[in-house]
Amino acid sequence: MARGIKEEEVTKRMLKWLIQTGWEIICFDFPQSGTGRQLHPNDRSSKTKGIIIPDIVALKNGVVVDFENKDRFVYTDFEKIKDLKESDDYSNDWARLLYGKTFKNIYYGIGMPYTLNNYTKAEEFSSMVDFIVYLKEDGSFQVTDNIGGLF
Repeated sequence: MARGIKEEEVTKRMLKWLIQTGWEIICFDFPQSGTGRQLHPNDRSSKTKGIIIPDIVALKNGVVVDFENKDRFVYTDFEKIKDLKESDDYSNDWARLLYGKTFKNIYYGIGMPYTLNNYTKAEEFSSMVDFIVYLKEDGSFQVTDNIGGLF
């Protein structure tokens, strides 16, 4: 399963896992589908520049998680998430997306298939993200959680 698994399949399995473990799905996006929610930077100088579309946003016990899902390790996604964590550039659209929801924190992470290569590379840069959720071949999940008890 892990080899050759597409990003859309990663997202589908992550959604199922989150729902089964009691998370409320706020929004999700499949690659190239245009179904996700766009988050614009607070300082909009362009209609499309800087837009991010989270693959999954979910809420549980006052905690929001934002997933960027991939079919393999991609360093630039770790950089993007690090920038999101360290800035408040999207706070206006986050407030709109989560309007009426009670939450304390938003945590940012990556979902991807577990392979030795993905794991080795991702763990090297795990400090850049709040969590990494690996989809294993047997259908289970392995979590690197820098928050502690997130999942």
